[in-house]
Amino acid sequence: MTSTGTAVRPSWEQLPARLRDGLADRLGRVEGVQVQTGGFTPGLAARLQLADGDRVFVKGIDAGHPLAGRYTDEARVTRALPAAVPAPKLRWDARIAGWLVLAFDDAGGRHADLAPGSPDVAAVVETVAGLAAALTPCPVPDVPDAGIELADFVHGWRELAAGPDLPADAWVRRNLDLLADAETAWLQAADGATLLHGDINRSNLLITEAGEAGGVVLVDWGQPVRGAAWIDVADLIPHLILAGHTPAAAEDAVAGALAAALREAGAGPEMVTGYAAGFAGYWARTSRLLDPPGVPHLRGHQARAARAAAAWVAHRTGWA
Repeated sequence: MTSTGTAVRPSWEQLPARLRDGLADRLGRVEGVQVQTGGFTPGLAARLQLADGDRVFVKGIDAGHPLAGRYTDEARVTRALPAAVPAPKLRWDARIAGWLVLAFDDAGGRHADLAPGSPDVAAVVETVAGLAAALTPCPVPDVPDAGIELADFVHGWRELAAGPDLPADAWVRRNLDLLADAETAWLQAADGATLLHGDINRSNLLITEAGEAGGVVLVDWGQPVRGAAWIDVADLIPHLILAGHTPAAAEDAVAGALAAALREAGAGPEMVTGYAAGFAGYWARTSRLLDPPGVPHLRGHQARAARAAAAWVAHRTGWA
């Protein structure tokens, strides 16, 4: 797999010896390790070749890390996913040497190429749009509602407008009040009965030689919410822009799937505009925070994502 993430992951040798020994006790002798650098958390992520010929993907993090809850959520959600969902099977999860560890079937493959002209784009859109059929109603109990959970963080323009250091981008500065007004309007169309992945981005999309939906496999289910299916589809647009698409081309790539999901939710296109503003604000706001431990490149990624999402808003609104 190629690197797509912002984390700095430990090598196998850098892991605590007790953790390595505990994994070997559970899995058998490890003969090969391929550390995966994609993603946005600093824990263990590696494909292991075992002595018996089996391959397994393991991920884990110190149980005291602030992001450890995501691993617990991922284990709970992945275990409950219907068989029709294209996701690696969770073999087990355990606490080993003070780490939370999840072991999956190794999906193999590579990260999706979302660049213009890539055949992966159509397959990814089809897969993401098709998730709702298997995930409605939500198969996981006690998943937070999107309208409540996302309201806590998908915003940022109002805070930035009230602060002493206004954004540098001239278009953003001219339209800051409009962005602040728009960034929460979409919440009225956020709720629904579908389990949402909640983190659709290239690092979580794998292209494999085998599998369902054209070989697209979706990993990292650690941020689930229950809501309207259009949200997962809309999440693809800024990542397509980041991959080189114009905002118009990115919207064209998902147009049919997004329109169908909006109709199902009884929502209008203005909800997507608000969602774009909300995520642009979230990325702009969080890009100014200190780097979290072990993720030194996250804020730069968020700054680039904020620019992509702002371009998306500009395309949708025509604001000068």
